[in-house]
Amino acid sequence: MSATGPENGDCGGKHVPVRMCVICRGRFPKAGLSRYVDRSRASGGPATAETAPPHLVHDAKMRMDGRGHYVCDNPVCREKFKKFAGRGRKR
Repeated sequence: MSATGPENGDCGGKHVPVRMCVICRGRFPKAGLSRYVDRSRASGGPATAETAPPHLVHDAKMRMDGRGHYVCDNPVCREKFKKFAGRGRKR
């Protein structure tokens, strides 16, 4: 029988999903990031955010199909994201 508790790594709190900013590679809670999806694979229309590169669509509800690219709220990351090419996934 294993014990649970703070001393064994179980905080008893709710799990918080963590995602990485594609620009600064910092890890943040998913709710604090903006998600963008490749337009060719997205089920949405044209890009809605001015900061998105032309082929990426802002996914405000974070529910679109396809690989998501997350970017943090740092102004430097937002500026660099305008030139982001959306690198493919390594297989």
